[in-house]
Amino acid sequence: RNNGNAWGTFKEGSTEASKPATNNKPAQNNNKPSQPVHNNTNTNVNSDWTKQNGVFVTGGEINLRTGASTNSSVIAQLPANTEVKYDAYRTEGQYTWLRQPRANGQYGYLVGRNNGNAWGTFKEGSTEASKPANTNVNKPVQQNTQKQVATNNNATWTKQNGTFITGGAINLRTGASTKSPIIETLPINTVIKYDAYYRSGNYVWLRQPRANGQYGYLVGRLNNQVWGTYR
Repeated sequence: RNNGNAWGTFKEGSTEASKPATNNKPAQNNNKPSQPVHNNTNTNVNSDWTKQNGVFVTGGEINLRTGASTNSSVIAQLPANTEVKYDAYRTEGQYTWLRQPRANGQYGYLVGRNNGNAWGTFKEGSTEASKPANTNVNKPVQQNTQKQVATNNNATWTKQNGTFITGGAINLRTGASTKSPIIETLPINTVIKYDAYYRSGNYVWLRQPRANGQYGYLVGRLNNQVWGTYR
């Protein structure tokens, strides 16, 4: 009950709880249970969407949402290497959104690009949405450009196979620098397998092997304070 209004139906015999707080009338099913809301294209201005059938493979965890906005509710978290078939795309601000047809005429929405950087791989045929937002860049799309060890002075990396569990939200980046683009934000208790570490100033960076010979980089320590747990 809320303010005497029943949020359901009390069966015969449920005498006390079924009474409204303010009167003695039998309970009425005035408030229907909440249902999940899935925004369709119309909530994001249908005319702004460009039709295109393509396949996008996520390069890391990406939220599938009910609308093309970071404020929209999350339907699911798509893990890395999830194939998503989309039928349209839309660029708004720094983001390029992809639209995924779902059951019952509903849609799911996910970010395909952020500031022109792909958050995964567009398969052959997904031509337009795969282009960076910057129109003077005509190179084919690559999965988030991730620096190889040599770009961070290969000699300073120390080989070590280990497991790190994040103690809070930590950014996984394309290079061992706080200025490198963010691939994704790893939530607390994420298990990361790394194959080397690197000391740079106050930071100790960990290197995570990823698909296609690429790497992700995250901070394991700052000023000798560990940012998680090492196994």
